[in-house]
Amino acid sequence: MLYALQTIPGLGELAWREAETHLPSGDGAGPRLVGLRAIPGRNDLVLLDHRGGAKPLLALRSSEDVFAVAARAFRVAPDERGLRQIYAAVRYGEAITATVDQWKRTAGTRQQGGTFRVIARTVGKQKFQRRDLGRAVADAIKDGWPGRWRMVEDEANLEVWATLVDQELVCALRLSDVTMRQRGKLRHLPASLRPALAAAMINLTDPDPDDVFVDPMAGAGTLLLERAAAGKFAEIHGGDVSSEALSAMQENLRGVGGKIHMSRWDARNLPFDDGEVDKVAVNLPFGKQVGAEARLPELYRESLSEIARILRPGGRFVALVGDPRTLESARAAAARALRPGPRHRVMLLGHTATICEFTRA
Repeated sequence: MLYALQTIPGLGELAWREAETHLPSGDGAGPRLVGLRAIPGRNDLVLLDHRGGAKPLLALRSSEDVFAVAARAFRVAPDERGLRQIYAAVRYGEAITATVDQWKRTAGTRQQGGTFRVIARTVGKQKFQRRDLGRAVADAIKDGWPGRWRMVEDEANLEVWATLVDQELVCALRLSDVTMRQRGKLRHLPASLRPALAAAMINLTDPDPDDVFVDPMAGAGTLLLERAAAGKFAEIHGGDVSSEALSAMQENLRGVGGKIHMSRWDARNLPFDDGEVDKVAVNLPFGKQVGAEARLPELYRESLSEIARILRPGGRFVALVGDPRTLESARAAAARALRPGPRHRVMLLGHTATICEFTRA
């Protein structure tokens, strides 16, 4: 069956990498990437063929939503003809019955039909509007889908997402709910990471059961939560200079098992011996959090010097940063032992950020 994973703009490739690694093989064949699609400034969409059910997809952590794809259309015309193509594809698609059945299994319902709403999105130079796309899809559902379906504005049994990227339509049924995106974290702070982004960063550290993991600017503890969820570990340490952050961190990690230590500290003076730590991940300040962008170079230099000191040779360091050039200047000046690796650009609330990978020489 064809599924779609939806995630933060720029994370599509990392979301696929997680799916490829963690999804079980069905009949001897693992998942197959069908394509990556971008909805600029809003989402990445990962299309994949997966022979198993939806449950393992819903356990993926660098994605924010999971969909079963009911219908696709290609070479969609940019005018009224395109709306007719969309209607036909959504009404008569061969996968519709199986996809609706998959949604019913995931939702735990046997109801034949119910209420639905359509979320329509367009990318490209179509002559029709987004609401016209939504209307064509809604008419096709009411006219041709199994069961009796009634369209509502919100609080629907079924969400149908219709995404038209240039000439390609992807019509999919949402299988996930809000808990996949929010993870139940209790307290947020300004600049708190979205869990999917934190999970992608943790995956890039190559989690190992023997890890001593540190987040030196842990804020509300999102990276700590995601490291705990990623698998076994020896120790997790998180700290922050802010007492408010420490309080939020402790509240959010309450009940999480394992050796997890939280402290109030300054990231420029960490309480670890040289080479004591295996993995570090951090959401570095972008400028607003420390009051003035001019102070960032000094903060970065001193923090990276400490991270390089506490990391063992071969240890992994992953950082999210607003300006990678400032980070690179700090590394070159104070932490040359941190050897740069790949970078991954993401979009957060309309702003560009970069995930930077490093290995301790």
